[in-house]
Amino acid sequence: MRISNKHLLVAMLLCLVLFVFTMQRVISQQTYSDMPMNASISQPVCITLSGTYSQGIFFTNTTTIGTQYPITNMTTWNNATHNYKGTNGNTWYNVTACAGNAINVKVAHCACSDLVCQSGSCTPGTDLLYVTDSGGLGAVGWANHTTASSVPHLPVYNFSGTDIYQQISPSLAASSTIHIRYWIDPRPNNAPSGVYRANYTIQAVEEKSNFGTCTCD
Repeated sequence: MRISNKHLLVAMLLCLVLFVFTMQRVISQQTYSDMPMNASISQPVCITLSGTYSQGIFFTNTTTIGTQYPITNMTTWNNATHNYKGTNGNTWYNVTACAGNAINVKVAHCACSDLVCQSGSCTPGTDLLYVTDSGGLGAVGWANHTTASSVPHLPVYNFSGTDIYQQISPSLAASSTIHIRYWIDPRPNNAPSGVYRANYTIQAVEEKSNFGTCTCD
């Protein structure tokens, strides 16, 4: 029997289709799985402190602003020197999240110790002014707000202890600022005259991270 060219061509096309279909089935059955895809992220966290804040918190008498004088009223809240130094009486203590941050940060402060006598009639290294409250007898207090003109004019919080990070902003977006005021109501109110000092620390971490333990040099 003679096979025409037409039939031969059809047979060849069918063989080609069958070959391609078979190859597709073979390839589709080859699977590679459970191979790792990995990336490690380290988000830059950046804040800047106002110049005044980075220089220190200096308490003065009840009403004086801008200059530190000895405290004479031991039973009231005494201002930090720059609580009302800015435009329209705004505070000069603030923390700003850097513009380059890609993630919100939370910010905390920490008193490294109680205020310890350095010199004067007090005993250096022994006499203290406590940063925490005890029975309403005095402490170092503070208040905060994201708007400079809205920071309260009396403490809302006291330091909760020493070497403990205390949150002052739960979420600070890039280029945003938290404004703070500080006061001291000296405890004990019969502390001997003298110069008392403590250090403090400011820390920022990613808003979903923990501050950890405050360690001061």
